[in-house]
Amino acid sequence: MELRDYVKVVRARMWLIALSVVVVTLGAVALSLLQKSAYQGVAQVLVTQQNTGITMLGTPQPQVSSQPEGDVQTQIEVIQSPRIVEQVIETLGLNTTVDSLLKRVAVSADTGTSLITRVIQIRVTDASAAGAARIANSFAEEYVAWSRESQQASIKAAADDVQLRLAQTQEQMVALEATASAPGASIADKVKLQAAGSLYATLADKLEQLRIAEQLATGTGSVLSSAAVDPVPVSPNPSRDAALGLAIGLLVGLGVAFQVEHLDTRIGSADEAGAIYGAPVLASIPTEKVDKGEPLRLTLRERPGSPAAEAYRMLRNNLDFINIDKDIKTILVTSAVPSEGKSTVAANLATVLSQAGRTVMLVDCDFRRPSTRQFFELDHTVGLSDVLAGTGDLWAAAQRPEGPDGLWVLPAGSMPPNPSEILASEAMNGLMANLRGSVDWVILDSAPALAAADAAAVARWVDGVLVVVRVGVSKRDAARTSCEQLRNVGARVLGLAVWAPADSVAAHGYYGYASR
Repeated sequence: MELRDYVKVVRARMWLIALSVVVVTLGAVALSLLQKSAYQGVAQVLVTQQNTGITMLGTPQPQVSSQPEGDVQTQIEVIQSPRIVEQVIETLGLNTTVDSLLKRVAVSADTGTSLITRVIQIRVTDASAAGAARIANSFAEEYVAWSRESQQASIKAAADDVQLRLAQTQEQMVALEATASAPGASIADKVKLQAAGSLYATLADKLEQLRIAEQLATGTGSVLSSAAVDPVPVSPNPSRDAALGLAIGLLVGLGVAFQVEHLDTRIGSADEAGAIYGAPVLASIPTEKVDKGEPLRLTLRERPGSPAAEAYRMLRNNLDFINIDKDIKTILVTSAVPSEGKSTVAANLATVLSQAGRTVMLVDCDFRRPSTRQFFELDHTVGLSDVLAGTGDLWAAAQRPEGPDGLWVLPAGSMPPNPSEILASEAMNGLMANLRGSVDWVILDSAPALAAADAAAVARWVDGVLVVVRVGVSKRDAARTSCEQLRNVGARVLGLAVWAPADSVAAHGYYGYASR
């Protein structure tokens, strides 16, 4: 599909798109208004990557983690861990469960460039603004407390290790003192005693530092900002939900429109019909409203100033234009399937040609459903079937209805047992040769191409075929099949007469002007 095809679909299905937008938008707003108000509290925690206990022990450790994002993610998971959540519930006395509370908590980290520190945001949603702020602050405080306790435990473990080593060193010193003070003690024993004393002093100093650090430890996290009570609810937000509904409704509407277009097998425009048949549109005829049970209308007689009458005149002019070499005198009017308006077009075309001073013979070849009796008051007892069977004379069976002097009508006559065979016979060929030499135009109205083989049988004897299509009724597959059948018998499709809604017919404004 090209861009214009997409635009055409959108224009044709605009009502469906608009309906989807309205329904989805109104639904979104309605759901928004039915929701209970929810408030949000936001607390911020500053997280560093230092571990005081290990650092003070002098253990080799990089100052910055090689995977800071992974470390931050670990802290996020800690904040949302059952231990922290349970502590928050216990501290605040909340009547909820861990899973229920976690559904109202969102924890995320900033995307700052610092590799040493990160800011973690704790967002809590609650039915009250004060409750949201209180829970968010409790999460931040419980995490900071956990971080401090965790760091203190690390330092305490280091201090306990130093104290154990200090006790071992003291025992070693006692043993060395006994050896060094004994008669005959060597210089090496005194040096060992001196080294043990130096180690004892160092360990004692380190232990003192660790004890102090344990008391002063604040943890790797600290509260950067506490959640404030925000009286503005985060939901519902009718304006935001309406905008979101509008966007979703537009997408849904477009999707439904293109899906409906894909599933709709009806021909949607005159241009599409012309593309299927590979022939020009000689006239776009505004669809006329006919009540149920009302007979077909000869528009040029009953409504000569209507837009439809002007369309038939345009069809006549276009036929004259393509017949510049005067090699077209016999035209078969047919359609793919019944109820596409072929008989109406044939009767009005014959009438409008005769109004231009031409001699025209309208031949009703549709034995199964003859239509000339609906347009003209004639004697239909004798007609085409009698002429072809040799039981009737052409000019005795042909009749001149009221109207232009140059119009003749040959009714279908009685129903023959073999309509297709009789229309394909040499008798029909001879009849067409006779009419070519007698009148200016011969218009034949046959059965629809897919309803019977009659149209294909007659098509071989005519100079061209005029196909009638009804926009919004005719099916694409039927049109393609009928086109293939006509071309298989060597028929020349001159063009199309397309029934279309009045508001879509080109030059509708001009027709309206002419009819006033």
